[in-house]
Amino acid sequence: MLQEILSSLVSLLIVDPLQAEMSERLAQARAPQAVIADVRTCAEASLPGLANRAMAEPFWVVSTALNVWTGQTAPESILGNTPQCESALKSARMYLESRGA
Repeated sequence: MLQEILSSLVSLLIVDPLQAEMSERLAQARAPQAVIADVRTCAEASLPGLANRAMAEPFWVVSTALNVWTGQTAPESILGNTPQCESALKSARMYLESRGA
């Protein structure tokens, strides 16, 4: 029960805003829909690992959520720490860098 609540909070406060920011940046850079979909899938796949971290480190949730909401944390720094996102973020990063976004 507690893990489900933390998972919902992590999704609402961290994963959803990060995924939205990445999708917006990629859309502005005119990235292919496949790249945007890969980032979305990556964010969703990251949720269980991030929820586990939230269980182990409650302060991390608070500090990370504040950093995400204030724009002090880049999406890649949170999602990039999960193995599921390595290739998705690599292709997104390459596309964003090539477009100067």
